[in-house]
Amino acid sequence: MEHQLKKSILATSVAVACLLSTSANATNGYASHGFGIIQKAMGGTAVAGSDNAMNMATNPAALSFGANNWTAGLDIFVPDRGTSYDSPEFNPSISGASLDGNDDSNFPIPEVAFQKHLNDKFSVGIAAYGNGGMNATYDRPIFSQTNNTGIDFSQLFVAPSVSMKLGEKNSIGASLNLVYQRIKIGGVDSFAPFSSDANNLSNNGYDGSTGAGISLGWQGQVNDKLTLGLAYRGKTKMSKFDNYSGLLAEQGRFDIPSMITAGLSFKATPKTTIALDFAHINYTDVASISNKNNTAQLQGQLLQGVAPADLQGPKLGDDDGAGFGWKDQNIIKLGVKHQLNNRLTLLAGYNHGKSPIPETETAFNVLAPATVEDHITLGMDYKLSKTSNLTFQYMHAFENKIKGDGTLTAQGPASPGSVIQVGPNPMTDVTAADISMSQNSFGIAYTKNF
Repeated sequence: MEHQLKKSILATSVAVACLLSTSANATNGYASHGFGIIQKAMGGTAVAGSDNAMNMATNPAALSFGANNWTAGLDIFVPDRGTSYDSPEFNPSISGASLDGNDDSNFPIPEVAFQKHLNDKFSVGIAAYGNGGMNATYDRPIFSQTNNTGIDFSQLFVAPSVSMKLGEKNSIGASLNLVYQRIKIGGVDSFAPFSSDANNLSNNGYDGSTGAGISLGWQGQVNDKLTLGLAYRGKTKMSKFDNYSGLLAEQGRFDIPSMITAGLSFKATPKTTIALDFAHINYTDVASISNKNNTAQLQGQLLQGVAPADLQGPKLGDDDGAGFGWKDQNIIKLGVKHQLNNRLTLLAGYNHGKSPIPETETAFNVLAPATVEDHITLGMDYKLSKTSNLTFQYMHAFENKIKGDGTLTAQGPASPGSVIQVGPNPMTDVTAADISMSQNSFGIAYTKNF
């Protein structure tokens, strides 16, 4: 065991180093649609499964079932995101303009995990993986006169875990989630009059944040065919992004929302397993994610001649300052695994989660166009030997466009959070922002049982 543990620690260290240098968009809001290559190939289903050590990233109770193993994988994530202006009633001169947010286009996302049964009752493991992120890098200014607009945000989880069997068919588990995240935001300096700290608003390079939280889980084998799973990841309080304390609500705090997942794994035939997960992500846990864009009242005061220093109301970076306006997200995941022969197993899945972005909040979400809702996944698992497997996965998230609310009233835009100012008057020189995204990813993983 000592030799295997040393190998797992080395592999985890390598994965951490890689993860710290990469970033990515994600698929369920800013979270990944699944954790682990085989799990991603099955639509992200994992809460009631025990395919390999990466299941602990969803449910630490999975450690009690399945073989001792370590696994390492790499996913190449390729999002296509953009913004367009399609509201001629606001500004006919720029109606139809499209902005490409793909200056950075390919994102490698490594993962590694290890699990070991200590005895008949206790098992331990550790996993390192990317929880999610956001990236949109435009080739022109949008919220600036001179600086190109963009964001680069990523999250790394390192999760030592333990599980305990309760009898032969039930298990409980816990993970300590050690989290590092980093962010860089540029080209939003036009928001300076609305910022509580304009020096920490935009173009301040990368800033890091750390925190720790817990995940708890249960798995129960009802019979030889049906296994149930339940997992809860608590809200993770993170240290503040000081470099962006004048932009992100609560003086730069960007906590990780809580999430609950429940599901089942059903062995329909001796060779076919069907998995079904339901997940709920509480994005409204986090002010910087869920606060609505409330800068319109500040803009109105500026029009009336009020100096920026004398503006009344919540500013960017305040506890009640503007955020991305996201709602909570409900997600359904469906996965199928069919053993074709002694070596080859085919994998497929579907994942759906309504975008957390409402049509009234598209403007800030030019930075985070998390619009995709429907995903299909395919993959295969090939047995190289009695103790080793090679797994491949492909995911496609269909393009989805969220059209900003373009309703114009006598008082100005009906939904100020959906429009972008393109001239001196924030009531008339504006256009509704439409945001869109589609995604592809390709992954490979190697798993070794021991």
